[in-house]
Amino acid sequence: MKTCIFFLAVCAAALSAFGGGKIRVHSHRGETDFAPQNTAEAIRLAYEMGSLMIETDFWLTQDGSMVCVHDRNELRDLWGIDKSPRDLTAEEIKSARFAHPKRFGGKYSDCRLPTIDDIFAAIPKDKKFELEIKGYGEDFADKVEAARKKAGLKRENIIVTSFDSSVVKDFKSKYPDYETMLIFWVDPAKLSAERIISIAQKAGVSQVALGNYRKIDREFVRKIQEAGFKVGVWQVQNLDDLAYAAELGANRVCSDHAYRLRRDFEALKSLDFK
Repeated sequence: MKTCIFFLAVCAAALSAFGGGKIRVHSHRGETDFAPQNTAEAIRLAYEMGSLMIETDFWLTQDGSMVCVHDRNELRDLWGIDKSPRDLTAEEIKSARFAHPKRFGGKYSDCRLPTIDDIFAAIPKDKKFELEIKGYGEDFADKVEAARKKAGLKRENIIVTSFDSSVVKDFKSKYPDYETMLIFWVDPAKLSAERIISIAQKAGVSQVALGNYRKIDREFVRKIQEAGFKVGVWQVQNLDDLAYAAELGANRVCSDHAYRLRRDFEALKSLDFK
């Protein structure tokens, strides 16, 4: 408990010192402690449990479907389909069921592999959604726009992200009103703050998300923010991570355990600690 209180004290001090005391916690692939990740059920649950923004992954398949799944490993482990998501057919997506029906107390035995329409239908009109591009293609941007209109969402509800700057730049060229963000895995010996700024400027994004953030410091983040970009870090899994993110001055954090992180922080805030 003393260690947890120390983390809270550090976090509170850091939040006070940087960014006006504001930091936003976003849910990675939904509330995966309570439902299968990257599903409409996990997304809906995350919003219900307090998330303001949720991140998920999308592929454009060869037959033109838009499916929500992270990669081949997730497709195999959660859905029992051992192939690249790009090679999925519309029929395979429609017929896929959660491969572990007894998990989560059997609540999601009939859970389905979601399309973009399924996910967009789960997004409240007053919340944000981070759409990470995993498998891009010529029609990707148009299909996102069509799905957004069908769901009755505004472009302001959606942030389009990727590790690939060329993909984000292409999307932005087709639909400039969407906010975009670039994701980086940071090795400071190989990727400087100045280099990140240059790549982000050329891609036309307004935000960057930094992985491996324990290897960077406040000065690294400050340079990027002073160049006009919001800075997020991932994955922030516990109060120790949150305290470090706050010391960095991060604007946002992404977590696999967003609800638990908010719950633990609120519980410690209520302590009369001196």
